[in-house]
Amino acid sequence: MAGQKKLKVVVGLTGPMAGGKGTVADFILKKGFIATSLSDRLREHFAKIGVDKPTREQLQDLADRWRREIGPEVLARKTWHLIGEKGFEKVVIQAIRGEAEVDYLKKKEGFVLVGVTAPQKMRFSRIVKRKRSGDPVVWKEFLRLDKKDLKSGSGLRGRDIKSCLKKADILINNNGSFGELREKVKKVINEVSG
Repeated sequence: MAGQKKLKVVVGLTGPMAGGKGTVADFILKKGFIATSLSDRLREHFAKIGVDKPTREQLQDLADRWRREIGPEVLARKTWHLIGEKGFEKVVIQAIRGEAEVDYLKKKEGFVLVGVTAPQKMRFSRIVKRKRSGDPVVWKEFLRLDKKDLKSGSGLRGRDIKSCLKKADILINNNGSFGELREKVKKVINEVSG
């Protein structure tokens, strides 16, 4: 598009639920980045049809349907278009869950994929503490949704966080304190901002 600003750096975040992607994004925002999420495209759709607070499962089901019907990289494509349309120069994209999304974004200039993960029991504990609408608060339900989040669908059409993490340019293991995570993110920002 004519007149668009050139993107300087776009940091994509992938990882399992409650791994720390949101916290990492918050740290990155303090460095002058703009935030968006692939799942924001889903929430925007639900808002248009009058659903203000969709559950995690509703978001997962819609994403799976769009990937089947529109294309496996649909959320990445819609988000990249939005970034270009707005002319953002420093962006962090949360909630990259599909391998086709990663493949699409990795072809874009200035894109870096950062994986954020943590042990399963630690992630469940965080979910219970944060009390976010639609999150599972029972261990068995967490395990069911975590399994679905880590791998669902077939091939490139579903979520596959394990494959996304394997394709990460940088991996952050969020298994320590808040301060330790902040230091890890500082190193990542220094590395990607050059």
